[in-house]
Amino acid sequence: MTDKQCNTEFPWRDRISVILFAFFFGLYILNVLIGKAIIVFKWNFFHFGNVGEFLILFAASVAFVVTALHQEAVCNLNRNPDKT
Repeated sequence: MTDKQCNTEFPWRDRISVILFAFFFGLYILNVLIGKAIIVFKWNFFHFGNVGEFLILFAASVAFVVTALHQEAVCNLNRNPDKT
């Protein structure tokens, strides 16, 4: 038996973790670029420190894992609707 790829559409409330992942990851990338600009151009600009970067990247990782686990749970529920 072959396993088909799960292509399901998620309602808006299920996409919150994807939106949070995109927000936190974008914030992390922006912070890294600002940090590089501060070093190269000697700008005086707000920058999260090492701990701030860690917390932002940690939040992005948690949101990504939640998204992956939620999608897997929905796919398993669609494959086996009798199991709840």
